[in-house]
Amino acid sequence: MRRGKKTDIVGYIDIRISQLLSDMDKAKDDYDKQWYNRIIQELSWARSQEHDCYMHDLNNWKERYGNGESNGGV
Repeated sequence: MRRGKKTDIVGYIDIRISQLLSDMDKAKDDYDKQWYNRIIQELSWARSQEHDCYMHDLNNWKERYGNGESNGGV
């Protein structure tokens, strides 16, 4: 990244997706093509503006998923 140039994350994701599509077309193994497709799906999800990744209610998050300590399967 160049100094003083602002990062355009959406533009980067679009370019990366196009590169991955090109690489997927060149792949000969179906398993490799599936992995390319999966990466493209995840980048498309990250690019979309329709999700909210922020934890607005941390207490609810901790109650639902725990605080990283084992609770003995309860």
